[in-house]
Amino acid sequence: MSSDETTPLPGQSEPTKPSAPAAMTDADEVLFRQVHPSLFDGDEPASSAFMPNASDEGQLSVDREAVTTAQAAHDLYVGNGLKSGGTYGVTTGEFGAHDLQCYPDPVEASGSLKANPAHARVDFGALGNSKRKTVAKRLKICALSRGVLYKP
Repeated sequence: MSSDETTPLPGQSEPTKPSAPAAMTDADEVLFRQVHPSLFDGDEPASSAFMPNASDEGQLSVDREAVTTAQAAHDLYVGNGLKSGGTYGVTTGEFGAHDLQCYPDPVEASGSLKANPAHARVDFGALGNSKRKTVAKRLKICALSRGVLYKP
């Protein structure tokens, strides 16, 4: 079957589609969020640090506490050429309280970028921009309640 065909020929099986990863279910697992230095308002991260930006396709990038530490997540992030003014955390349950699903999303090494087996994503896709801003403010409060988890 060629790539532009949608129906298999006789004797061929249906093409298999990769299954989406299952949503994470441990409500107590902390997901680490790196906050860019420009996203601080004084000593606190801005709420915009807890929502995806326009180029993120509705997905917030985080790292899993079950796989890494706050410091190791930070070190890998900056080791891949990105900037972080600190690592904050929000639990899977706190995201879930706002109807946001979290999914494991390990990243393989590519070119000069190191692999990130702890990477995960939080799906904001169903929320409009106004709702994203409201939820981000609430997630910031959650993150601030546990304080900065790693400060370089």
